[in-house]
Amino acid sequence: MKILAVTTKSPYPLNEGRALRTYNLLRQLALHHEVHLVSFVQTQEDVDGLGAMRAFCATVEAEPLYLDHPRLRLAADACLEPFGAVPLQVIKYRTAGMRRRLARLLERHTFDAVHLDMLHLAEYLPMFPHATRVLTEHNVESALLARRADTETRPLQRAYLRYQTGKLARYEARACAAADEVVAVSEPDAALLRAMDPAIRVTTVPNGVDTGYFRADPDVVPEPGRMAFVGGFTWFPNLDAIRWFVDTTLPRIAEAVPQARLTVVGRQPDTAATRAIAADPRVELTGGVDDIRPIVSRASVFVVPLRIGGGTRLKILDALSMGRAVVSTRIGCEGLDVEPGRSILIADDPESLARETARVLADPELAARLGAEGRALVERRYDWRVIARDLDRVYRAPPRSGADAPRAAAAPLR
Repeated sequence: MKILAVTTKSPYPLNEGRALRTYNLLRQLALHHEVHLVSFVQTQEDVDGLGAMRAFCATVEAEPLYLDHPRLRLAADACLEPFGAVPLQVIKYRTAGMRRRLARLLERHTFDAVHLDMLHLAEYLPMFPHATRVLTEHNVESALLARRADTETRPLQRAYLRYQTGKLARYEARACAAADEVVAVSEPDAALLRAMDPAIRVTTVPNGVDTGYFRADPDVVPEPGRMAFVGGFTWFPNLDAIRWFVDTTLPRIAEAVPQARLTVVGRQPDTAATRAIAADPRVELTGGVDDIRPIVSRASVFVVPLRIGGGTRLKILDALSMGRAVVSTRIGCEGLDVEPGRSILIADDPESLARETARVLADPELAARLGAEGRALVERRYDWRVIARDLDRVYRAPPRSGADAPRAAAAPLR
C-alpha cells in the first residue's frame, strides 16, 4: 500500500508520547509499505528531526506552521473562535500552505490510505475522497479537556473550560464520523467515541514499546528510595500530576522512607510552578534528556500520579519493559491491560498512593516481582511489531466514499 501520514509536528525527536507512537508505527509500516510524510514544523528541532524520518519514509515534506498563518492572524482567530463552530486547536493547523502542499502531493501520488495524526488535522479529511482516511485520537480531546475542567479550582476558568469542552465535543463527534476509520489507543477511549455517534467507526490500536531498546540493565542496581517520573511540564496533565504528588504524597512517603527521592525527567519551562516543585530538596528535575534509560534503571519505583489524561501512557510501558515496579493512579494506567497487584500497583488518593509506593521502596523482592510480571506483559501484548499489525488492518478498510476504488495489492504485515 501507499500510505500518507500527516502530523502536527515532526515525529522525531522522541521527546513525548505522541512522537514515540507515531515514529515507531511509521517505522514498522515502512518495512512493508510505501510511507510518505508531511509534517508541520514549528521549531528548528522539528526541522532537524525530519531528517531521521527520511531513513525509512519514501518522501518527507515540511510545512512551516506560521508561514502563511502568522501569529497575528492566529490571535485574531482566537478572538473570533468563541463565536464559531471550529475549536482553536483545529483553527491553528488549518492553513492554506498545508492545503497547497497536500494538493501538489495528490497530483503526483495516489494514496491507498491517509493517516491524520490528530483531531487537530481533521479539516483536511475532505481532500482525500478516494483513500481510506484514518484519524488517530491519541486522546479523546473533549474528555481530556473535561477532566482538566474538573480539576480547575477557579470558578471563571472552570466555566470557560466547560464551555470549550462542549464545543470541542461537538466538533470531535462530527470529525470522527466523517473519517473512514478512527483509531483510539484504548478501549475506554473507543467507548467514549462510540457514545458520541454510532456512525463513528473506531478501532483500538494500543500504544506500544520497543522491548529491545527498553530492557533492564543487569549491571545497574536500583537505588534505595529512588523514584522516577517521565513527562514534560509542557503538557498540563504532567505538571498537575507532579505538583499534586510533591505537595500531597511525597511528604507521606518520606515519613516511611526517609531517603525517598524523586527524579523528574522531561522538558520543564522556567515557570513559577516549576520553581516551586524544584524547591523541594527531595526532588531532582533533569529537564529533557536524550536517553531516559539510565534514570529509569536507577529507580526502585516508577510513579505515574496522573489525575488528568486520556489514551494510554507510553511512559508506563517503557518502565514495565525495563522491569521497573510501577505505582500509578487509575487514570495513569487507564486503557492498559495491566493486572493490579500483579504487574502494577494502583492507588488514587495521597494516603494510599504514599502507602503503596513506600511498600515497594521497602521491599526489593516485591519490586522485582512486579517488574518481571510487567516485562512479560509488554513482550506479549505491547511490542511495536504486534501493534503495527493491528494498524495495518485498519488501513485496509475500504473508504466509505468509494468502496470500489482501486486498491494496491500488498502482503499483510507479519
